[in-house]
Amino acid sequence: MLDFWRVRPKKRKVKIRKKGVIFSNPDGLKKSLFRLGNLVLIGSFGYFCYLYQPIIGAWLKYQKTEERGLIEKIEEIKPTETKKEEVIRQVDTNNFWIEIPRIVARAQIEAEVSPFDKNEYLPILKNNLIAQAKGSALPGDGPGKTIYLFAHSTQQEIKMARNNAVFYLLGEMKIGDKIDVGLENKIYRYQVYEKKVVEAKEVGYLGYQWKGREVLILQTCWPLGTNWKRLLVFAQLAEII
Repeated sequence: MLDFWRVRPKKRKVKIRKKGVIFSNPDGLKKSLFRLGNLVLIGSFGYFCYLYQPIIGAWLKYQKTEERGLIEKIEEIKPTETKKEEVIRQVDTNNFWIEIPRIVARAQIEAEVSPFDKNEYLPILKNNLIAQAKGSALPGDGPGKTIYLFAHSTQQEIKMARNNAVFYLLGEMKIGDKIDVGLENKIYRYQVYEKKVVEAKEVGYLGYQWKGREVLILQTCWPLGTNWKRLLVFAQLAEII
């Protein structure tokens, strides 16, 4: 068993040579440096566990849900052809939320958040909220419109892995999975049709459109727990409840 505190081992195997020092006991300074190094190692491991505990917890919850078969699916994609409104909608976004059964995730959504201004989005993401990108559509805006939701962005500290783990398991989403978004006492049900990993600088998807379909895009960082790239999940409106 490893001994992280003992400077000198209990048992020593010494190979005797004709010249040189066979063994020398470390002095007080070397002992202190040895123990300090071990303290730093143990502390770093403890902080790593603390940092990624929410992600591990979310993954374990997801595994239990998979085993129990509690995930619901829409058997067929039946997109809803909503009529495009010609007038500007007056929408109350106080009760704006998202629920994803596949990854057992639910969170409130903050509307009209700039994905380019860290002073605007960081305080929101630290509170485990999901942000709707400013300039993107709202559920029910109609065909050709895209709702863009993100839980992570480019300039974030490493501790964001602990503060916002809502979207961390988006990589487990499968084609055909449902995503419910609630707004103004209505539930907009979307169905996943594509996933892709893109570079962090590829922001063109903020303007993504699919003619004739209302689209929902979810963004998180990728790989899990880093901010190197972006994972995008695309879903289209299937029904309004």
